[in-house]
Amino acid sequence: MKINYLIMSTLIMISGCNESDSNNDIEVYISTGELQCQENGLSISVTKSYLLDANVEVKNESCGYLTQFTYAAVCGGGTGKLHIFTIDKTDSQVAENIGFTIPDSSVSEDDYIKLECGI
Repeated sequence: MKINYLIMSTLIMISGCNESDSNNDIEVYISTGELQCQENGLSISVTKSYLLDANVEVKNESCGYLTQFTYAAVCGGGTGKLHIFTIDKTDSQVAENIGFTIPDSSVSEDDYIKLECGI
């Protein structure tokens, strides 16, 4: 009886580890819309609300910027600042439909750097 209990407990613990499988997660990002010489970018809470309003669970959030583009130093020009969110892969099409970019063969995770917001 004790052996059966031990085997069942082990199986439950092993299967429980797979419930929060991070292999089903994907990062998506969206521009803050901020322009140089202006502090007019959207807050991360606003861009996060786009996902939440579309019933997409946000598992993690951070800020960042694009690394593969050079922005001319001119007032009114783009900054490349981003808000990056981790969501479930099954919600990727919904996120893309509401304006988020999903890294793929043309845009990889190496094309942006993540930072803590406020830096």
